[in-house]
Amino acid sequence: MKKLHFFFFAFSLFSSHFIIAQNETTIEKEILELHKPTKVVHDSISKLMKEVDLKIETEKDSLKRNQLTLRLDTLWNALDQNGINELKLDFDFARKHPNSPKALHLIRISVGRFVGMNFYDTFVDIFQNFTPEIKNSDEGKEMTEKLKYFKQSKVGSNAPSFSLKDIDNKTISLSDYKGKKYILIDFWASWCAPCREELPYVKELYKKYKQQGLEIISITKDEKSDLWKNAIAKEKIESWKHISILENQSTIDKDYFVNGIPHKVLIDRNGMIIGKWKGSGENNKQNLQQLLKSIFEAE
Repeated sequence: MKKLHFFFFAFSLFSSHFIIAQNETTIEKEILELHKPTKVVHDSISKLMKEVDLKIETEKDSLKRNQLTLRLDTLWNALDQNGINELKLDFDFARKHPNSPKALHLIRISVGRFVGMNFYDTFVDIFQNFTPEIKNSDEGKEMTEKLKYFKQSKVGSNAPSFSLKDIDNKTISLSDYKGKKYILIDFWASWCAPCREELPYVKELYKKYKQQGLEIISITKDEKSDLWKNAIAKEKIESWKHISILENQSTIDKDYFVNGIPHKVLIDRNGMIIGKWKGSGENNKQNLQQLLKSIFEAE
């Protein structure tokens, strides 16, 4: 009789795992179908971007080159919007599949990306809708941690404090600026081409607003100090503060939920995050510029 009970238990366990695996395979197919329309748009825009990139490389006329660059920015914006549209589809799908590991994975991979930057409340709402088993899984625990860092680094939150040594071995603390200055934190690296392409623009902002209370703190993800220091000298950006994550053995990038660079954070005089920009592009530049203008030219 005991052997019979064991057989039924083992068979039941096997059947349960088989059904779960079967369900997840079905869900995986549903996700592929769900993403078909946005994948078509993504592939189409990506193809156009490659074509424009090639034209920019060979175009010698500066006016036409600028026009092509603007066209490329427009395509980037369209690609970003397509990504946001896909994320909204993923949100709806995850809501309908609260007991699926693949549904959790679907939203977890977007939580730190540009497309998910303005959807903290939605991520929390959907994650809470998952079953306890899913939330307590390894990926569920990882999602819980990500949401913690997302919350503390989003617009409207008090900026995570830090006290780190700069390039001159002087201690830079966020609290030193409270009540005095606006801080633009720029996460970058010498090897990051988009980061360096933005530096002339950042220099212009600093030149324009430093006397009115803007401080810039560049925080590098470089792993080689000589490359970092050489880039600072070459780009002529010694006039503001520079900090190395590696040399400080810091987790500041994790504290500010930085998953890619360039990544900029604007902190007001009260220590609150009032702006956050992931990635590069004209939209981000214009948005940051308009925010600084509204702050300093209104004072």
